[in-house]
Amino acid sequence: MKKLLIASLILAASHSTFAAEEKATAQTDLFAKATQLYEDKNFSGAFQEMQRIANTGNAQAIYNVGAMTQQGQGTIKDEKKALQYFQEASNKGFGKASFEIAQMYRYGKSSVGISKDTNKYKQMLDQAAKQGSEEAGVEIATLFFAQGKPEYDQLAIRQLIPLIQKDYYPAIHLKALYDLGIGIKNKNPIMQQRAINTFRTLAAKGYAPSLLVLGNMMANGDVIEQNLPEAQKIFSSLAAQNIPNAKESLAKVEQAIAAQKAAPPPKK
Repeated sequence: MKKLLIASLILAASHSTFAAEEKATAQTDLFAKATQLYEDKNFSGAFQEMQRIANTGNAQAIYNVGAMTQQGQGTIKDEKKALQYFQEASNKGFGKASFEIAQMYRYGKSSVGISKDTNKYKQMLDQAAKQGSEEAGVEIATLFFAQGKPEYDQLAIRQLIPLIQKDYYPAIHLKALYDLGIGIKNKNPIMQQRAINTFRTLAAKGYAPSLLVLGNMMANGDVIEQNLPEAQKIFSSLAAQNIPNAKESLAKVEQAIAAQKAAPPPKK
Protein backbone atom coordinates (compact mmCIF):
# COMPACT_ATOMS: atom_id res chain seq x y z
CA MET A 1 0.00 0.00 0.00
CA LYS A 2 1.16 3.52 -0.75
CA LYS A 3 2.56 5.20 2.33
CA LEU A 4 0.21 7.54 4.11
CA LEU A 5 1.35 11.05 4.86
CA ILE A 6 0.50 11.05 8.52
CA ALA A 7 1.09 13.52 11.33
CA SER A 8 4.54 15.04 11.66
CA LEU A 9 6.97 13.10 13.82
CA ILE A 10 8.16 16.02 15.93
CA LEU A 11 5.49 17.93 17.77
CA ALA A 12 6.40 21.33 19.10
CA ALA A 13 6.42 21.49 22.87
CA SER A 14 3.17 22.83 24.20
CA HIS A 15 3.28 26.02 26.20
CA SER A 16 1.22 26.19 29.35
CA THR A 17 0.40 29.62 30.67
CA PHE A 18 1.68 28.89 34.14
CA ALA A 19 5.31 27.85 34.41
CA ALA A 20 5.56 24.67 36.43
CA GLU A 21 8.05 24.30 39.24
CA GLU A 22 8.61 20.76 40.44
CA LYS A 23 11.93 21.10 42.22
CA ALA A 24 10.88 22.60 45.48
CA THR A 25 7.82 21.95 47.58
CA ALA A 26 8.08 25.41 49.13
CA GLN A 27 7.93 26.98 45.67
CA THR A 28 4.93 24.82 44.76
CA ASP A 29 3.14 25.85 47.95
CA LEU A 30 3.85 29.48 47.11
CA PHE A 31 1.82 29.16 43.91
CA ALA A 32 -0.85 26.79 45.25
CA LYS A 33 -3.55 29.45 45.67
CA ALA A 34 -2.89 31.11 42.32
CA THR A 35 -2.79 27.75 40.56
CA GLN A 36 -6.09 26.65 42.10
CA LEU A 37 -7.75 29.91 41.12
CA TYR A 38 -6.41 29.52 37.58
CA GLU A 39 -7.62 25.92 37.30
CA ASP A 40 -11.02 27.08 38.54
CA LYS A 41 -10.93 29.64 35.68
CA ASN A 42 -11.01 32.49 38.19
CA PHE A 43 -8.46 34.35 36.07
CA SER A 44 -9.00 37.68 37.79
CA GLY A 45 -8.28 36.18 41.20
CA ALA A 46 -5.35 34.18 39.84
CA PHE A 47 -3.82 37.25 38.25
CA GLN A 48 -4.13 39.29 41.46
CA GLU A 49 -2.51 36.52 43.50
CA MET A 50 0.26 36.04 40.96
CA GLN A 51 0.85 39.79 40.82
CA ARG A 52 1.19 39.82 44.61
CA ILE A 53 3.92 37.15 44.42
CA ALA A 54 5.59 38.90 41.49
CA ASN A 55 5.83 42.09 43.53
CA THR A 56 8.18 40.25 45.88
CA GLY A 57 10.62 39.79 42.98
CA ASN A 58 9.87 36.14 42.25
CA ALA A 59 11.00 35.50 38.64
CA GLN A 60 8.57 32.66 37.99
CA ALA A 61 5.64 34.78 39.16
CA ILE A 62 6.81 37.67 36.98
CA TYR A 63 6.86 35.31 34.01
CA ASN A 64 3.37 34.04 34.85
CA VAL A 65 2.03 37.59 35.10
CA GLY A 66 3.53 38.21 31.67
CA ALA A 67 1.94 35.06 30.25
CA MET A 68 -1.50 36.04 31.58
CA THR A 69 -1.06 39.58 30.30
CA GLN A 70 -0.09 38.19 26.89
CA GLN A 71 -3.30 36.12 26.80
CA GLY A 72 -5.54 38.69 28.45
CA GLN A 73 -6.40 36.36 31.32
CA GLY A 74 -7.55 38.25 34.41
CA THR A 75 -6.21 41.51 33.00
CA ILE A 76 -6.28 43.56 29.81
CA LYS A 77 -4.39 41.88 26.97
CA ASP A 78 -1.19 43.83 26.35
CA GLU A 79 1.56 42.03 24.43
CA LYS A 80 4.10 44.84 24.82
CA LYS A 81 3.63 44.90 28.57
CA ALA A 82 3.87 41.09 28.59
CA LEU A 83 7.23 41.32 26.85
CA GLN A 84 8.45 43.65 29.58
CA TYR A 85 7.51 41.06 32.17
CA PHE A 86 9.28 38.35 30.17
CA GLN A 87 12.40 40.47 29.89
CA GLU A 88 12.38 41.15 33.63
CA ALA A 89 12.00 37.44 34.43
CA SER A 90 14.72 36.59 31.90
CA ASN A 91 17.08 39.08 33.51
CA LYS A 92 16.42 37.34 36.82
CA GLY A 93 17.52 34.04 35.30
CA PHE A 94 14.18 32.39 34.54
CA GLY A 95 14.82 30.19 31.50
CA LYS A 96 11.21 29.84 30.35
CA ALA A 97 11.03 33.62 29.92
CA SER A 98 14.22 33.64 27.87
CA PHE A 99 12.80 30.82 25.75
CA GLU A 100 9.63 32.85 25.15
CA ILE A 101 11.68 35.80 23.96
CA ALA A 102 13.79 33.50 21.77
CA GLN A 103 10.64 32.38 19.95
CA MET A 104 9.74 36.00 19.24
CA TYR A 105 13.11 36.52 17.56
CA ARG A 106 12.82 33.20 15.76
CA TYR A 107 9.59 34.06 13.97
CA GLY A 108 9.37 37.81 14.44
CA LYS A 109 6.54 39.48 16.37
CA SER A 110 5.47 42.77 14.82
CA SER A 111 2.89 43.42 17.54
CA VAL A 112 5.73 44.06 20.01
CA GLY A 113 8.18 45.54 17.50
CA ILE A 114 10.45 42.49 17.20
CA SER A 115 11.72 41.53 13.77
CA LYS A 116 12.92 38.07 12.88
CA ASP A 117 16.56 37.86 13.92
CA THR A 118 18.33 34.49 13.74
CA ASN A 119 21.37 35.64 15.72
CA LYS A 120 19.31 37.02 18.60
CA TYR A 121 17.11 33.93 18.48
CA LYS A 122 20.11 31.64 18.95
CA GLN A 123 21.57 33.94 21.60
CA MET A 124 18.35 33.90 23.65
CA LEU A 125 17.91 30.17 23.08
CA ASP A 126 21.38 29.49 24.40
CA GLN A 127 20.72 31.77 27.37
CA ALA A 128 17.45 29.96 28.08
CA ALA A 129 19.19 26.57 28.02
CA LYS A 130 21.90 27.78 30.39
CA GLN A 131 19.19 29.08 32.71
CA GLY A 132 17.68 25.61 32.84
CA SER A 133 14.98 25.69 30.16
CA GLU A 134 14.43 22.10 29.07
CA GLU A 135 12.45 23.28 26.05
CA ALA A 136 15.44 25.30 24.91
CA GLY A 137 17.77 22.34 25.35
CA VAL A 138 15.62 20.15 23.11
CA GLU A 139 15.31 22.91 20.52
CA ILE A 140 19.09 23.36 20.41
CA ALA A 141 19.48 19.61 19.90
CA THR A 142 16.90 19.73 17.11
CA LEU A 143 18.89 22.46 15.37
CA PHE A 144 22.06 20.39 15.65
CA PHE A 145 20.36 17.31 14.20
CA ALA A 146 19.05 19.43 11.32
CA GLN A 147 22.63 20.01 10.18
CA GLY A 148 22.75 16.39 9.04
CA LYS A 149 26.40 15.87 9.95
CA PRO A 150 27.82 13.31 12.40
CA GLU A 151 29.73 15.91 14.41
CA TYR A 152 26.53 17.92 14.94
CA ASP A 153 24.63 14.74 15.80
CA GLN A 154 27.09 14.17 18.64
CA LEU A 155 26.60 17.74 19.87
CA ALA A 156 22.85 17.17 19.84
CA ILE A 157 23.14 13.94 21.79
CA ARG A 158 25.37 15.61 24.41
CA GLN A 159 22.71 18.31 24.73
CA LEU A 160 20.00 15.70 25.26
CA ILE A 161 21.73 13.36 27.71
CA PRO A 162 21.19 15.48 30.87
CA LEU A 163 17.54 15.98 29.91
CA ILE A 164 17.06 12.26 29.24
CA GLN A 165 18.55 11.54 32.66
CA LYS A 166 15.86 13.83 34.10
CA ASP A 167 13.23 11.72 32.29
CA TYR A 168 12.19 14.70 30.16
CA TYR A 169 9.86 13.18 27.57
CA PRO A 170 10.58 15.55 24.64
CA ALA A 171 14.31 14.80 24.93
CA ILE A 172 13.72 11.04 25.11
CA HIS A 173 11.39 11.26 22.13
CA LEU A 174 13.83 13.28 20.03
CA LYS A 175 16.67 10.83 20.75
CA ALA A 176 14.37 7.97 19.71
CA LEU A 177 13.61 9.75 16.43
CA TYR A 178 17.34 10.03 15.80
CA ASP A 179 17.88 6.36 16.67
CA LEU A 180 15.08 5.32 14.34
CA GLY A 181 16.43 7.38 11.46
CA ILE A 182 19.98 6.10 11.87
CA GLY A 183 18.74 2.55 12.39
CA ILE A 184 16.83 2.66 9.11
CA LYS A 185 19.68 4.35 7.25
CA ASN A 186 22.26 1.83 8.46
CA LYS A 187 19.86 -1.13 8.33
CA ASN A 188 20.41 -1.70 12.03
CA PRO A 189 17.37 -3.59 13.41
CA ILE A 190 18.60 -3.39 17.00
CA MET A 191 18.71 0.41 16.87
CA GLN A 192 15.31 0.49 15.19
CA GLN A 193 13.77 -1.74 17.83
CA ARG A 194 15.27 0.34 20.62
CA ALA A 195 13.59 3.42 19.16
CA ILE A 196 10.28 1.60 18.70
CA ASN A 197 10.38 0.40 22.33
CA THR A 198 10.97 3.99 23.46
CA PHE A 199 7.99 5.25 21.46
CA ARG A 200 5.80 2.51 22.92
CA THR A 201 6.91 3.36 26.46
CA LEU A 202 6.19 7.06 26.03
CA ALA A 203 2.93 6.35 24.21
CA ALA A 204 1.80 4.18 27.13
CA LYS A 205 2.31 7.24 29.32
CA GLY A 206 0.10 9.29 27.01
CA TYR A 207 2.85 11.36 25.41
CA ALA A 208 1.20 12.71 22.25
CA PRO A 209 4.25 13.04 19.95
CA SER A 210 5.18 9.40 20.53
CA LEU A 211 1.59 8.34 19.98
CA LEU A 212 1.70 10.22 16.67
CA VAL A 213 4.87 8.40 15.64
CA LEU A 214 3.44 5.04 16.66
CA GLY A 215 0.23 5.72 14.78
CA ASN A 216 2.24 6.79 11.76
CA MET A 217 4.30 3.60 11.78
CA MET A 218 1.23 1.43 12.21
CA ALA A 219 -0.48 3.17 9.32
CA ASN A 220 2.47 2.89 6.96
CA GLY A 221 3.59 -0.60 7.91
CA ASP A 222 7.17 0.00 6.85
CA VAL A 223 8.95 -0.08 10.22
CA ILE A 224 6.48 -2.23 12.13
CA GLU A 225 3.64 -4.44 10.95
CA GLN A 226 0.76 -2.44 9.53
CA ASN A 227 -2.22 -2.18 11.87
CA LEU A 228 -4.77 0.29 10.53
CA PRO A 229 -7.42 -0.35 13.23
CA GLU A 230 -4.89 0.37 15.99
CA ALA A 231 -3.66 3.47 14.13
CA GLN A 232 -7.29 4.58 13.82
CA LYS A 233 -7.74 4.15 17.57
CA ILE A 234 -4.62 6.22 18.31
CA PHE A 235 -5.54 9.07 15.98
CA SER A 236 -9.15 9.08 17.20
CA SER A 237 -7.94 9.60 20.76
CA LEU A 238 -5.52 12.35 19.74
CA ALA A 239 -8.11 14.06 17.54
CA ALA A 240 -10.49 14.17 20.52
CA GLN A 241 -7.76 16.07 22.38
CA ASN A 242 -7.34 18.47 19.42
CA ILE A 243 -3.71 17.41 18.92
CA PRO A 244 -2.40 19.10 15.73
CA ASN A 245 -2.56 16.92 12.58
CA ALA A 246 -4.42 14.10 14.32
CA LYS A 247 -7.76 14.75 12.57
CA GLU A 248 -6.10 14.80 9.16
CA SER A 249 -4.22 11.61 9.93
CA LEU A 250 -7.39 9.95 11.19
CA ALA A 251 -9.19 10.81 7.95
CA LYS A 252 -6.42 9.27 5.85
CA VAL A 253 -6.36 6.10 7.92
CA GLU A 254 -10.13 5.78 7.66
CA GLN A 255 -9.88 6.21 3.90
CA ALA A 256 -7.29 3.42 3.78
CA ILE A 257 -9.52 1.15 5.87
CA ALA A 258 -12.47 1.86 3.58
CA ALA A 259 -10.32 1.12 0.52
CA GLN A 260 -9.23 -2.20 1.99
CA LYS A 261 -12.84 -3.19 2.66
CA ALA A 262 -13.87 -2.23 -0.86
CA ALA A 263 -11.05 -4.15 -2.51
CA PRO A 264 -11.95 -7.52 -4.04
CA PRO A 265 -10.79 -10.54 -2.03
CA PRO A 266 -7.51 -12.09 -3.12
CA LYS A 267 -7.78 -14.94 -5.57
CA LYS A 268 -7.22 -18.35 -4.08
